[in-house]
Amino acid sequence: MSSFLSQKAEEEIPLIVRKNISIDQCYVDKLKPFLEKNNGNLSAAIRDAIETASLALARKEGENGEKDSIKASQNAEFRNKLIEDEEFLLVHHTLFEWLIKQTSGMLIDESIIYELINPYKVKKIPDIVSSLNVLNEKMGWKIKVDAECVQDCEPETANLTLSNGNSCLRGIMAHSLAFFLAKQMKLDVRGLFSRSNVTKVYFKRFEFLDYQKVPKGVEEHFGAMESTCREIQKRPDFWKNLIKTYRHQNYQRLSMNRKIFEAFVSGNVPSVADMARNFELVVGKPPEAFTLAEHIMIFKELYLTEGIGSDIEICTEKGSEYVKLIHDYSDSKVCEYITMYYSNIFKSIGYPFTVIANPHMIVFEFGKVLNFTSISESGIMGMES
Repeated sequence: MSSFLSQKAEEEIPLIVRKNISIDQCYVDKLKPFLEKNNGNLSAAIRDAIETASLALARKEGENGEKDSIKASQNAEFRNKLIEDEEFLLVHHTLFEWLIKQTSGMLIDESIIYELINPYKVKKIPDIVSSLNVLNEKMGWKIKVDAECVQDCEPETANLTLSNGNSCLRGIMAHSLAFFLAKQMKLDVRGLFSRSNVTKVYFKRFEFLDYQKVPKGVEEHFGAMESTCREIQKRPDFWKNLIKTYRHQNYQRLSMNRKIFEAFVSGNVPSVADMARNFELVVGKPPEAFTLAEHIMIFKELYLTEGIGSDIEICTEKGSEYVKLIHDYSDSKVCEYITMYYSNIFKSIGYPFTVIANPHMIVFEFGKVLNFTSISESGIMGMES
């Protein structure tokens, strides 16, 4: 019982800690009003000073809270005014997210971006960051924009980080920033990193040759579907019927150049020169403008688009490059023509290769010499470029 009372007493009696402390004279001078009030009692003077400081801090926090409340009220008034003037509309966030996702891969019109970022008011990246952060606060988007760049004027590289807020809104803001920096500061996108709570965009200076065109990096990361959607809008009936046909026939159709089709029907194979011209027409550059690895990647896209074969396997590792074409044709004459056709394509790019063909596979190996003994034993046809 006595131990219980002793424990209870300890809980109720305030803890008093006595320690020897050292105070410089300057602090003792600051305590002088409290010392006079407490008849020279230093402990009481220090207690009074702590109480006064505590009240001052509480008052300051209250003032900051009041300022934040006033700012929030002003921002709400700003948004309400925009709605009243019919410049802004209230949209449910779920509907807004759906709209953004459905237009993913489409570029925002340049005029709309300049309504968000005024090119006449902001000339440097820090100005853009400051302007967007003020706008974010006023609009309640809760997005924080930060920038890293060596120079404010004409930087060679820049990194922008957008954190917090809604991921769809961050995507729209990153898209707008990328377009603005490309057009106004000649900074193209060289990388994009996006997670649930942060979006990072990496920029690098480029030579702007045509102001009317969208820079490659911006189009790749933010406008991948732009050209496709524009073509569909130009000829909607054609593309709807084509997609419907491909879908109903499970993509068992071919898509090739008219002249190549004509050559096949006449029993011929398009020449190497025709292949080179067709390649340049499709990719916009002559074959010699690409490395072997780049050629293989381009060829893969063209092969899968043509639909002549069913699958493809490639290797672009330097010194071990190969292309393995898989098809389901059983007629030996068809297999021979297909082998000759794709051989001429690879001859047109100017890299030496060896081709091995069997009934359902054609393998092009670059820079390697075939072992013809093993080929004849396995029944595989071989030919060199």
